[in-house]
Amino acid sequence: TSLETLLEDIIEPYRTGLDGRVVIAVDYPTGLPRLELDRVLMQRALTNIIENALHAMPGDGSLSIALIPDGEQVRLIATDTGVGVEPEVLARIFEPYFSTKVTGTGLGMAIAKRNVELHGGTIAVASERGLGTTVTITLPIAPDRRLDASDRSAGV
Repeated sequence: TSLETLLEDIIEPYRTGLDGRVVIAVDYPTGLPRLELDRVLMQRALTNIIENALHAMPGDGSLSIALIPDGEQVRLIATDTGVGVEPEVLARIFEPYFSTKVTGTGLGMAIAKRNVELHGGTIAVASERGLGTTVTITLPIAPDRRLDASDRSAGV
């Protein structure tokens, strides 16, 4: 699966509704390797992360998402300019049924973590109250899609 195509498919429906309020920027290099992903599971994980970011920005704001190849993996870094969370909330963010919102199940980040880990990846969250939150997902590149050093130097 092309992670950039999956990401654009997820984000596109949000753009119209957020126009003039929240800017969503996606940045990735051309030629990212394809990943072995279950589109439904990864879509749910990314949607939960995006929804949390948008809920953290009740006014204006921005959500920046970067896809970065990093050796045998691709990192997805999503940074919002929302309200951020306190350290005690951050420590519990992946616990099932834990939520700081009035609505919702408290399962969004637990599901995101499970779905990322089912793909052999990792997820981490950093946040500072009043400054925003960054979610970093690392996913392995399929073994047959990895470039060795000679391929990289040849510009493949």
